[in-house]
Amino acid sequence: MHTFILRGVARGLTAALLLLPAPGQAQSAPAWAPVLDSVVNAALATSRAPGATVAVVHNGRLVYARGYGLANVETRQPMTADMLLRVGSVTKMFTGTMLASLAEQGQIDMGAPISRYVTSLAGKRVGTVSTHQLMTHSAGWIDNAVAYGRMGEGALGEVMREVGDTLFFTDAGRTFSYSNPSISMAGYVGELAGDKRFATLVAERVLRPVGMPLSTFKPLEALTWPTAMGHLAGANTPPTIVRPFTENTAQWAAGFLFSSAPELARFTMALMNDGELDEARVFPQGVIRRLTTGYVPHPGGSGLDSAMYAYGLVVGRTALFGRSERVWTHGGSINGYNADVYMLPERQTAVVTLVNGPGSGIAGIRLKALELALATTPQGRPATATRELTAAERAQLVGRYAMGRRVVEVREAEGGLVLVQDGMSVPLLRGGDNEIVGRAPATVRMHTRVENGKVAYLYSGSRALARQP
Repeated sequence: MHTFILRGVARGLTAALLLLPAPGQAQSAPAWAPVLDSVVNAALATSRAPGATVAVVHNGRLVYARGYGLANVETRQPMTADMLLRVGSVTKMFTGTMLASLAEQGQIDMGAPISRYVTSLAGKRVGTVSTHQLMTHSAGWIDNAVAYGRMGEGALGEVMREVGDTLFFTDAGRTFSYSNPSISMAGYVGELAGDKRFATLVAERVLRPVGMPLSTFKPLEALTWPTAMGHLAGANTPPTIVRPFTENTAQWAAGFLFSSAPELARFTMALMNDGELDEARVFPQGVIRRLTTGYVPHPGGSGLDSAMYAYGLVVGRTALFGRSERVWTHGGSINGYNADVYMLPERQTAVVTLVNGPGSGIAGIRLKALELALATTPQGRPATATRELTAAERAQLVGRYAMGRRVVEVREAEGGLVLVQDGMSVPLLRGGDNEIVGRAPATVRMHTRVENGKVAYLYSGSRALARQP
């Protein structure tokens, strides 16, 4: 079965380039399309993902949109460019846009305690955080991503009205730490402030104005359109469809949007053009400013230099093709789907990649698409040198760190430090600024924040672990 799937991809189960008559849509394939086609098909074969859709925006226009591989390994249905896929945490930029729209019209105070809107939280510590802190992952809340849960649009309020102070792992406002519950709560605050259901608010204020008629949070709507199934695959196991279909209405705001690569491309076009699309204003400039302003430092965020978290976007700069580029980006992952939206606003260029399986090939697809669209050659970032930790650095690091049930310990061992988690021990080295890495072949890479002579937080990916007493 595995061989048959890869043979189908290698043959180029590639849907025809999407041609849409609406202004701003791709009208013909660029000359470089065959090169990118080859790269995408190779990435699918390596990652074992059944299919992908890719859209490329350049100079503010959609120049490329194509589907590859299979939407369903059982029916052998080919992936088409305009198929819907779940986009995971890419959803967060849509929740952020909706809230920015409400704030711009004075319907919500992003800095007010959320108990002003969720009155059942009055008198609880959890009600003292602001919607701004929730949207920037700085509320001090733990993370969990619950793929299956309650259904029906009332579920968001049913869950969020009952949350308690156990959500905290550190004080609000202290640090960035990725938290899906905080975005879900922000969505509920928006629902109350906007006096409409969350999905309706996002549709009316974001999706429909920008021209995204198929994008939806509602599975029973999405499944009436061509929809790609999510798949799981391992190194030695073929892709299989995720069953039952993933659904948890209480976390829609954090990661459950259905969308297509071309429709997401339209959203990037509006953002990068300061709220204008097809010669019409779809978002006030103030909404774009609120959405794309970096508010909270995000250590190591998306590989960017000086990364900051905005409202559902990571913003910063990176060395790309021999120059420093400003970047707005966010990725997403949810049972059987992976997504990536990457914008270079100063170039009016963006790449959207959606995959209905493992996402390990996405970075390579994105880099090649940018290289081709910008007609340039990549220049690799120099590898970060590592060294032994000094005695002072070791003294700063030794301790126990936790976020919810995840606990790690940094200990002295054999003249150096080791990181211990779940019974496994990894020797540590110093990497770049505020960075520790595992001694090869380990893949551990964490950032640190020092306060009062001790490391106060370890950052593993986008999650913070706080030093324990």
